[in-house]
Amino acid sequence: MAGGTFISVYALTVYDNQLIAGGDFTSAGGISANFVASWDGTSWSALGKGVNNWVFALTVYNNQLIAGSASANYIASWDGSSWSALGTGMNFWVFALTVYNNQLIAGGFFTTAGGVPANYTASWDGSSWSALGSGLNAPVNALTVYDYNLTVGGYFTIAGGKVSAYLAQWTENSLACCVGNRGDLNGDGDDANILDLTFLVDRIFRGGPPAECDEEADLNSDGTPANILDLTFLVDFIFRGGPAPGPC
Repeated sequence: MAGGTFISVYALTVYDNQLIAGGDFTSAGGISANFVASWDGTSWSALGKGVNNWVFALTVYNNQLIAGSASANYIASWDGSSWSALGTGMNFWVFALTVYNNQLIAGGFFTTAGGVPANYTASWDGSSWSALGSGLNAPVNALTVYDYNLTVGGYFTIAGGKVSAYLAQWTENSLACCVGNRGDLNGDGDDANILDLTFLVDRIFRGGPPAECDEEADLNSDGTPANILDLTFLVDFIFRGGPAPGPC
């Protein structure tokens, strides 16, 4: 990656088979690149005109690159050719992004999202922003998904009205993210197949990532997703002609 003239890089992700970097730089590899740039394995390129302020967070949602910045009301999406706002955005910086239950989750220093109160964290369903309960009492710096729960880190000491020093988890009903029959663990849109079985084996025995929608992983419909009973059910279905996973 020779030739980079970054001041600081704050965020990295992969989008459209390219490495995406965001930060406080205005050039990359000797070309103008306003706070965000892509690396194709050989050279750096700008993403259009970039954004107008530092980028602190990057992720991919609904086949679009999402950047947390001071552009387009602190959050914007890139579809491969142009930048767009996500609704009316936030009222202050976005520092962290992830995807949970098929929704984009943002965390940062904001207290409104899409014009509604949202204390330092909010979700985007593709058309509108929503608060996550009563939120936190101070800003969020980090987001990830662990064991089917959204996990949040930051400066806060209260989460959802409960004492929770600097780290908290958010769990919500995920029925809406399951479509048709259960079993699409890897999120490729196909019914349960050998790829989903491989995904489940990796999850149970190797600590691999969870399914984005936990109901998809509850193959035997017993209310507990992604366990050895679900694995047995899926093996029986694929290799022995057993019953198919039930509807969501």
